[in-house]
Amino acid sequence: MASNHKNIEKALKILFTDYLHSYNAFSLKGHLAMSDVGSLKLLRRLKQQNIVTSKNMGNAIFYRPNLERMYVLKLLELIFLDHSYLSNYVKGWIEELKVFIPKTKALLLYGSILTKDKKAADVDVCFILKDAEDYQEIQKEVNKINIRNRLKIHSLYLTPQEFEKKLIGQDAVTLNLIKTCIVIHGVELFVKTIAKVQKR
Repeated sequence: MASNHKNIEKALKILFTDYLHSYNAFSLKGHLAMSDVGSLKLLRRLKQQNIVTSKNMGNAIFYRPNLERMYVLKLLELIFLDHSYLSNYVKGWIEELKVFIPKTKALLLYGSILTKDKKAADVDVCFILKDAEDYQEIQKEVNKINIRNRLKIHSLYLTPQEFEKKLIGQDAVTLNLIKTCIVIHGVELFVKTIAKVQKR
């Protein structure tokens, strides 16, 4: 049962963040390590619960999260807030990075640290700024953290408007970031912005 719950969360994450790709039961199954039947049952269940919508194209049925429902948006927020599956090393970095919460709208951790752990080359962090002028103050704190840690923070600074604009422009780096990142802070902004871009 727990495994099925995780598959639902993973499926919704993929459908939501990889929105330029059309997913049916067959194309989704590889990402979930499920059989054709298992993937189809999962998507049908989500459709019955009105969590996803479907569209017939030829002989295939493609699925997307039902972003018109506030329940689905809140469910996505909860999914992105789940850090329980992360290593203690990554969780340690999450705690370290929380110092930036007061000066940011959102904090997104991404890159090799999520797959290579201690063997990563650096710590990629996207700072969604409250104000563009906060950049210098945040960078000073980043420099302090980098002095005392073996892995160094590699910073990407964006305003909420720039984040949205990059998604609209289908910027490859930003699209890959949202598909793989961990949301440390600002999950409501993260979900709301991606949903807004998809509704355009």
